[in-house]
Amino acid sequence: EIPNEKNPLRPVATQDRFEAVRAVSDQVMMQTRWGKRATVQSYLSNLLDIVNGTGRRISAICQLTYEDVRVDEGGPYGSIRWPAHTDKSGMETVVPMSPSVRDAIDRIQIERPGIGAAPLFPSPEDPQKSVTRHLADKWLRKGEGVAKLSPQKGSLWHAYRRKWATERKHLSDVDV
Repeated sequence: EIPNEKNPLRPVATQDRFEAVRAVSDQVMMQTRWGKRATVQSYLSNLLDIVNGTGRRISAICQLTYEDVRVDEGGPYGSIRWPAHTDKSGMETVVPMSPSVRDAIDRIQIERPGIGAAPLFPSPEDPQKSVTRHLADKWLRKGEGVAKLSPQKGSLWHAYRRKWATERKHLSDVDV
């Protein structure tokens, strides 16, 4: 029998928490191993902006490719195609981008231009593969540490997803 927690922890990140981590996120570094080793800025800043602007799961965001981004279709700022294989319920959706998400996408395309099935967030070890959710977790923990925030018990990225949903509770499901 699967244990059932009577009072599960479901923390929600606050806007202040997001801003504090985002303010120091450029300080979180990673080491690439594509040929010559180099220490560069991690993808934490862009991941935070996309999570905060879309409410999607971090694993789905990490698996985005350049062909999933449609800068000239689907809305005034473009759209993102969320493939079925990255969605928990297995549904493909195309969703318009907000200005903050478009800014993050534009930064990515300037920093790391790419086309087709190339990952938006390539692994530091193999540029043909996407960064893992576990490495994104490590960067977020590091960012929260640099921002001098105590960890939220029972959540990491999902607290930011709950923040996004909570901010839209007053809207109908269709609008969200």
